[in-house]
Amino acid sequence: MNTAIAFQLGPCKVDPIQRTLTCEALGTLSLQPKFVDVLYRLAERYPEVVSRDELIDAIWEGNHFVGSKALTNAIWHLRRALTQVDGEIEWIETLRKGGYRLKVRPEPVEHKALKPLETRRRLSMMARASLLLLAGVGVSLGYLGWHFATTDHHQLERQVSTLTRTPGRELFPAPSPGGRYLVYYWERYNQRGELYLKDLTQPDLPIKKLTDSPDQEGRAYWGADARTLIYARSGDGYCHIVRHRLATRAITKLADCLQNTAVGLDVTADGRHLAFLGEHNGAGRIHLLDLTSDAAPVPIPCPEGTCELVDRDVAIADDGAKLVISRRATNSKEMIFLHDVATGEERQLTFAFEDVRGMEWLPDHRRVVFASQRSRIRSGYLLDTESGERKTLPIAGFSYPRMVPGTSDVVFHSWDHVNYISVLERGSLNHSEPYLRSEASHQDPALDPGSGRLAYVSNESGYYEIWLQVPGGERLQLTHMESQLRHPAWSPDGQSLAFLGPGEQGNRLYVMTLQDGKIRPLASPWRDHFKPNWNPDSNALIASVLTDSGRALAWFDLDRPPHILTEQPGRFAWMPLPDTLYFSQGNSRYNGELYRMNPQTPEQPPERVMDQNEFGLPYTWSLVGDELFFLRRGADHLELRQHNLGSGTSRALLRQSARALERSTHLVPLEDGRVLMTQTQVAEVDILRLKDPLLL
Repeated sequence: MNTAIAFQLGPCKVDPIQRTLTCEALGTLSLQPKFVDVLYRLAERYPEVVSRDELIDAIWEGNHFVGSKALTNAIWHLRRALTQVDGEIEWIETLRKGGYRLKVRPEPVEHKALKPLETRRRLSMMARASLLLLAGVGVSLGYLGWHFATTDHHQLERQVSTLTRTPGRELFPAPSPGGRYLVYYWERYNQRGELYLKDLTQPDLPIKKLTDSPDQEGRAYWGADARTLIYARSGDGYCHIVRHRLATRAITKLADCLQNTAVGLDVTADGRHLAFLGEHNGAGRIHLLDLTSDAAPVPIPCPEGTCELVDRDVAIADDGAKLVISRRATNSKEMIFLHDVATGEERQLTFAFEDVRGMEWLPDHRRVVFASQRSRIRSGYLLDTESGERKTLPIAGFSYPRMVPGTSDVVFHSWDHVNYISVLERGSLNHSEPYLRSEASHQDPALDPGSGRLAYVSNESGYYEIWLQVPGGERLQLTHMESQLRHPAWSPDGQSLAFLGPGEQGNRLYVMTLQDGKIRPLASPWRDHFKPNWNPDSNALIASVLTDSGRALAWFDLDRPPHILTEQPGRFAWMPLPDTLYFSQGNSRYNGELYRMNPQTPEQPPERVMDQNEFGLPYTWSLVGDELFFLRRGADHLELRQHNLGSGTSRALLRQSARALERSTHLVPLEDGRVLMTQTQVAEVDILRLKDPLLL
């Protein structure tokens, strides 16, 4: 590649010789040689499509056995690095016939045309040895020069240090005033999580357990005197914001919070003002509470045009004058708003993030650091609330940041998990094997029994799209909607796929016909829909929806307007026969109940088939003949069970940690007795500390 020249790609400079990607917001990253080769060839051919075969022939010398997976891996890593620069840009497009195209125009730094990569020529053994010797000396000297030139530079620009490294997940760090102590939530393997305290000045001391109750504790915040904590404590049917006195362990209730949610919560540094997610008029709304008075919490009213959005999280400036509030419009769209407490005025700051994972004001009361997730990839951002300018903090897994008092440092927990599709081999209660696994996330398997085609969701393209694997292993990306799609379901005739996708104010049901690839949304008066399934004739869908009065089960005829099938709060349905429909109900965090009804006589009350003591999670079950497969929550695990509806007999097939199985997974029984499902690659979650000049 000695004839290749550097080029500009958006805000980044790509140096093919040094094999680096340099961006103002990212710093300088060293890339693997093959990754640079792929990126350079796409830039050289811009704006043309470059086929997979051409890339494998040129870069992996035609070795398709190695090159096929290696190319997919290279594209995934390139997208991941570039997404950290700007997650709203599509950098590399995947074409249906197996090619890639660069979507951002490359500009040569030297204003010369990009030169083609040199072809490899056969050399004599002596010539090869001489070149290798010279190349080795050059690379060694180049590496030493690069190392000494960049090491100090990186230390000055960005430093990341590890604060916790124990087995399990350390979550939601909270540094004390003065920065001596760290409180966090620790989930150990096969044990429920509790709050713990660590002395950062004496890291060799054992950590101290602060809570020990059957309740679920949330993110903790320190009082101004460093003697109390404030956090959410929830259980079955309640959620309380509490004050915890460390010396006496006395717990005092401060307010009621919203049940069954990831509670948004923040406290000013002086301990006077508390912002939290509570209930108001049947909806979740951010509330303000003055902790120095006996006044009741005051809900933050939703400005005109935002009342259809769902409040999710909040951060309050230390002067108590401003809030940033994250609100969700759809399952793949969450937005951040700036709220002025005195005037009630609001301004939208962001528009296109999927899932906000923590927000924190910087000491200047002008900027906010926050984390966001898209397609399982979490990134950090700095947001100027006055100008709207946004900068990227390219830290992998960046989640729930908190400022260290008296410094410009941030602590956060690093969450970087990947889903994969596994297959359960019968006869081993705690063993399953990967079925479809790579560095991308794969989930939601759906099998067409007639053809053996497997539809699933993958973020291999940078978005959660629907993919297809045919018998023999060939894979194909079916959708290119550049969104977050979920829960594909085959029609019984194998001609169509239904799935959930984006809507204007919520999500929508979509149907794709495989013959022509056409996708159409189904008309619906409701803004939220849940995991769909088909009727036996392949001409209608059944899905849970959220109506004004709560959850209900709806019937979606493909050619006529939908209607409510039953007012009972159904979560997921399965219709094996025209006169038989099974549906589940309950909370997705707990085991639910299973019911049976005749859809032709919906006026008759449904019959309960299994109660909470017998059934499992209401989103996670499937039916094959009389055999019911479901995922059931235990005290410290999830269990896959098989139940015969005729005989009533039941047995356990798999028992694993709750963190190893996706709670809303599709269960796909195969003809040979195996079962496909979604699992999570269990990874450690540690708490890190970040020093970065962007935070100054």
